[in-house]
Amino acid sequence: MGTFLLRDVINADSSASISDYGAHVLTWAPVGQSPVIWRPAAIQLREGTAIRGGVPIIFPWFNTGWDDGRPVSKKPKHGFGRVSFWTYDETAATDSHIRYTLDSADFDDALLAQLHSGDHPRFHATYDIEVGERIAMALTVSNDGDEPLTYEAALHTYLHVGDVERIAVTGLEACDYLDNTRADVPRCPATGEPITFSGMVDRTYLRDAASDAPITIDDPTLGRMIEVVNGGAPQTVVWNPGQAAGDAMGDLSTGEWRGFVCVEAVARLDRSIVLAPGETHTLSQTLAVR
Repeated sequence: MGTFLLRDVINADSSASISDYGAHVLTWAPVGQSPVIWRPAAIQLREGTAIRGGVPIIFPWFNTGWDDGRPVSKKPKHGFGRVSFWTYDETAATDSHIRYTLDSADFDDALLAQLHSGDHPRFHATYDIEVGERIAMALTVSNDGDEPLTYEAALHTYLHVGDVERIAVTGLEACDYLDNTRADVPRCPATGEPITFSGMVDRTYLRDAASDAPITIDDPTLGRMIEVVNGGAPQTVVWNPGQAAGDAMGDLSTGEWRGFVCVEAVARLDRSIVLAPGETHTLSQTLAVR
């Protein structure tokens, strides 16, 4: 059993709190601003249980997984990276930088077999967090094995907003999307309009992985705009559970769903990452306030 350590990073520009469990950024706030990364009033720190809020690392599968063009049932949900103690790299630590690592050697073969990436999938992951006027988070995965490695990943970022029903998300107007609220998960055409919220929204937007065009959350309640730049992400998930589902969540208090929107850097489904032996891939997200 690991130890639940929370590490605070504080400098002249901003502050952040990060848990070794899941290498999970719990919150980040620039000086003079309310938190930009949202967490609920109460969080559960219990081994085997995912932390709500913050920036969960979804790895190496999203939800219950995807293989050979079909959904499958992998456990734990959203992968073992989210519910594992990552190794803190003391040599890389400064007042603005934290690094964590995760190695396949720390997991048993039965768990790794769910990757469907040969008989002995081997990898190591490095997660770098830069805390300053912006926060930059980068998950780099290297294939250390002898066969191709296929995995899904996401930075499942919860952004703090004043009232989700008053915000608008821009930057994805030209992208087709998958509607995850429907059982058949249809591909829907681009709307040409900003994303607004009146009930559950759960969409996987299809983007060019090389695109660094920002996504913006316009929040009139808090009087600010949050800018999100994703890297190495062929998809962006936008999610809020809405009132019915949000108030039914056991790890949220009534009405807490109003205080966040998730805008996630994602690679999943038919846009999963495939690495040849020796290859690496970085999935990243940078947040700023303007």
